Amino acid sequence: MKKVSVIAAAVAATFVGLPAHSADFDYHGYFRAGMGLNADGGSQFCYGNGGPAAHVVGRLGDECDMYGEFILNAKNLYNVDGGSFSAHTLLAFGTEEDPSTQRDTRGSSFQNLGDSTDPWSGQRASFREAWVDYSMDNGTTLWAGKRYYGRKDVHILDMYYVNTSGDGVGIENIEAGPGKFSAAVFNRKWKAPLSVVDDSTTAEDESVALENEQLYSSAPTLDLRYNGLNISENGSLDFTFMISKPHYTDEQEKAINNGTGNVGDYGLDEVGYSLTVEHTQGNFFGGFNKAVFQYNTEGFGWDGYGVNSHMGIGYNLEQGQKGRKSMRFIDWGVIAGEKWDLGYSFVYSLLDDEGASEKGKRMSAVVRPSYKWSETMSTVLELGYYRADEHWASEAQDLNKITIAQQWQAGSSFWARPAIRVFASMYDGDLVVDNNDMMVGAQVEAWW
Repeated sequence: MKKVSVIAAAVAATFVGLPAHSADFDYHGYFRAGMGLNADGGSQFCYGNGGPAAHVVGRLGDECDMYGEFILNAKNLYNVDGGSFSAHTLLAFGTEEDPSTQRDTRGSSFQNLGDSTDPWSGQRASFREAWVDYSMDNGTTLWAGKRYYGRKDVHILDMYYVNTSGDGVGIENIEAGPGKFSAAVFNRKWKAPLSVVDDSTTAEDESVALENEQLYSSAPTLDLRYNGLNISENGSLDFTFMISKPHYTDEQEKAINNGTGNVGDYGLDEVGYSLTVEHTQGNFFGGFNKAVFQYNTEGFGWDGYGVNSHMGIGYNLEQGQKGRKSMRFIDWGVIAGEKWDLGYSFVYSLLDDEGASEKGKRMSAVVRPSYKWSETMSTVLELGYYRADEHWASEAQDLNKITIAQQWQAGSSFWARPAIRVFASMYDGDLVVDNNDMMVGAQVEAWW
């Protein structure tokens, strides 16, 4: 009884110390869902997965999944001397995008999560964000936790070309001359595959090693940014520089030194760098244009190649990295008119690997014009072309897509949502999978 009284007193004292006002809650989110059919029979087949490979010929009519994010922020939890504390959470859920490869919408493989067409199958859910910030009276913000951090994307590809997300700590919006400086540190932790440690290791050995965290590697990443450097009327530059150095575990080091396992000296512990320079031109034919240049080394090299959304999340660990470099140019934006809109994107990238006899090249071009019949109805056309010319393929391969959609949306803007669509998509090229060249379906996409 005495223990209960002590706890009650402590709780009461805590509430007495809280400020008189209540927090300001902000709820918003995103989801997409729909159904699709293959003209040759069966369900819709999609060529993009909305994750690391994104949608190389555009995402319209090429999304087979259901995916959603529900965001709840509690702002002004505590105010003092012009500063305030806020808490942020984001719950995400989704189904697999391509059952044939067991790959989900964000690119992580999984098994035994049930049938994606069954609403009671559970599927997957996770907290993508759980972080707190302290905003000071001078505009600077200190934060810590798990979050999406300053992501930059090409919307019509569902591609994040800067994506330093995960567990971290940082400080943002420090006044530094004409722009603002931000710095953050993230750490990605992953389990090394059994065969990476030792070919002869048993499942029992792995279980013991996992208990002692001997199979867990980490990749700390330093993210430095300088944003908002105005160089012309409505034109500004943003700079992002990332440094990452993955670490082997003791068990992995032993495997390399003893010549066991299949780790090899791929340079998984090499320091990698990534530089992104982005120019944003506002008031560009009623919309905007973004021109982006990226240079990446080591583990960032693969992530910065092609239409790839891994960029910045952590080193690519599936392949050797030592001596790898990549360059990528992206130009995308929206042109807005009274009766029509045009979204567009262009991606060109080069990959240079010390062990390769040739350089890899990938290119993607997508345009999405739409005609507005009224405030709430439009016809949308999306044309996409993709080409890859790489040393590990015998010849260049391509893919092209034409999608036409009738759309009913909440307003006439290119960005107006919710939107209900019925669509038909036609695919052609070397990368077309047999009997998967014509898809029809319907989709809803919403954000609020």
